[in-house]
Amino acid sequence: QYEGESRTEFDKFLENKEVAQEHSSLSRLAAKLNEMVNEYGFVREFFKEKEGKRWDYVVALSEGRLWLYCLRAENFLLIAGNGGVKRTRTYQQDAHLSASVEELQRVHKLLMSRIYSGRILVERHTGVLRGALHFGQER
Repeated sequence: QYEGESRTEFDKFLENKEVAQEHSSLSRLAAKLNEMVNEYGFVREFFKEKEGKRWDYVVALSEGRLWLYCLRAENFLLIAGNGGVKRTRTYQQDAHLSASVEELQRVHKLLMSRIYSGRILVERHTGVLRGALHFGQER
């Protein structure tokens, strides 16, 4: 959740009118997320990898025309972002989807900088992040 905002990017995804109209796809996507959380972890096979740049952790979880962009760090950490209904061949051709990916790329860069500097610690078995998690105006 960004500073000064009352909703997370994932909340915005769920509240998007176009996303809500994709009832069956949204139900299947929610079932995939539930299955990952409760059974398998965030294994690579569930995601379309490398939606962003080669160096970032941006992945997509898709179901039909519905695309949710996330940051995935191995099998234990997933940061759900935003996304929407994909009507174009690539996400770059859609302003909203492209902005969703670009935001996650910025978050990835900030997060990794703090992990490498030791300001954020990741508990590998639980995926819990501890430390300097408030990014303020760095976004």
